[in-house]
Amino acid sequence: MLDIAKIRHHYFNPSAEDSTRFPSREELYARAERRAVELCILTGGDPREDGLGEHGALIGGEGKPPRHISRDPELADRVPFPLTWFQHPKALSKPPTPPERVRGFFAHLSGGHLAGYPDRPTGAELARIFRATRMTDVERDQVWHVFACIHLWDLPGLLSAGGMSVYEVARVIRLSLTLRPHVVAWINLFGVPPEESA
Repeated sequence: MLDIAKIRHHYFNPSAEDSTRFPSREELYARAERRAVELCILTGGDPREDGLGEHGALIGGEGKPPRHISRDPELADRVPFPLTWFQHPKALSKPPTPPERVRGFFAHLSGGHLAGYPDRPTGAELARIFRATRMTDVERDQVWHVFACIHLWDLPGLLSAGGMSVYEVARVIRLSLTLRPHVVAWINLFGVPPEESA
């Protein structure tokens, strides 16, 4: 449950953005509300008329118009944590997965998300691309397309059926320049700051 008092505190007292610390849910809501106010003013609007910031119930409290948020602040503007956050023992471990299961899983991803792509990779080829430490522009584009369309229930399959480590998944997300909010939010669940994982 969101702590509204904390959202209001962070709205009026924003902390400096720090790439080594993930902001709290309340900080994300406060940041989104400040951006909404700034955007309203920049586009010639009036935050009072639109019920934004202290003129809306989220920040201003009772008696103010309710705030309708159309974009989930917890998913907006997320970037994957640095790879160093995925170098703890659990993130580096791989499940024992039979090669045929790996090929089948990646064939499923290729068929489902790269249909119509010229020279679509086979399951074995896509598995190799996902594990690569470097990619060609075409491979990067293929992986980006998979992550752009992947069903959220297939993300854990990268670990179990795909036989990948969390570190490998984090690496391929970064290499493919994927910023899809749900994909980034999912991989960041496994991140641990290096000082905490020692």
